[in-house]
Amino acid sequence: MAARSDVQIAISKESLEQISGLQLAIAAGFDEKRIDKALTAASLAAAKGMVKPVRAAAPRRTGRLRRAVWANPVMRDKPGAYVGIRGGGSRADTKGAFYRYVVTSGVRKVPYTISPNRKSGAQALYLGNGIIRNSVVRKTPIAGRPFVTEAVNKNLDTAVRLFSDALATIIQRGIPSRGKIRIPKPR
Repeated sequence: MAARSDVQIAISKESLEQISGLQLAIAAGFDEKRIDKALTAASLAAAKGMVKPVRAAAPRRTGRLRRAVWANPVMRDKPGAYVGIRGGGSRADTKGAFYRYVVTSGVRKVPYTISPNRKSGAQALYLGNGIIRNSVVRKTPIAGRPFVTEAVNKNLDTAVRLFSDALATIIQRGIPSRGKIRIPKPR
């Protein structure tokens, strides 16, 4: 099974019946759309709380993976949010890590040939120390490091606490019918 470079934090309404804030929102008469909005904002608060532990668990070779960790709300299957690694637009985009799947999932196909990019007109690869080759053949697989899922699993209690605190704060402030909900700072 391949490791993933993001972890989705999805929360169903049925599993949250124990949280007093959700019961308060249902009793206060908020409609389903407003409750979904509050659950998405609380999920985003929990995901943002996981960014720091995931960054600490990321490999520290260049720091690019650490800088690319972020949290975002889900587009489908709302309510929910995810924490993962931003891909970036290209290799030159320093805000993302285009190689995130190789690090988190690894490479199992061997032999694996690394060739120069023919579109750029490169004829050879420079490997450092004056070594130039037309291509390099990797004969051993690269093991994946699923640090995103490991860091989130270690700090799952913190995520649940952040979620419930954020949901209670949002409901106490009142869920607006229009506009975004301001995510409360964690305590």
